[in-house]
Amino acid sequence: MPNFVDFHRLPVLDQIIVSTDGETVEVLRERTWITGRFERNIGIDNVTYVLGQKHAHVLGRKGDQLVVVNLDGTGSDDTKGRLHDEDAAALRAKGFEIHPGHLVTWHVLPDAPELLVGW
Repeated sequence: MPNFVDFHRLPVLDQIIVSTDGETVEVLRERTWITGRFERNIGIDNVTYVLGQKHAHVLGRKGDQLVVVNLDGTGSDDTKGRLHDEDAAALRAKGFEIHPGHLVTWHVLPDAPELLVGW
């Protein structure tokens, strides 16, 4: 029988500090929070992998994720929806291309090639 790990008991990394020269350090910031309709309700993720693009997680009033939008305005993480005017304006101010009507769409290509990534 496989040995399962209780992930709720594992330690959580909430900050990563990196050094390139062994003398100075810098905090690795993968997500930047900005204010849209609510205070700090939009988390912008910087790209940390080769094929990705900058994208933002837009949260609702209670912290639930409403939609994830790529820098080019398309949906990410299999989400789609309509942005509130204030969320759309905040994203545009950060360089995001938000489509007219603030719609975020996700399209599945019928004959999309599969990408296999290995280490």
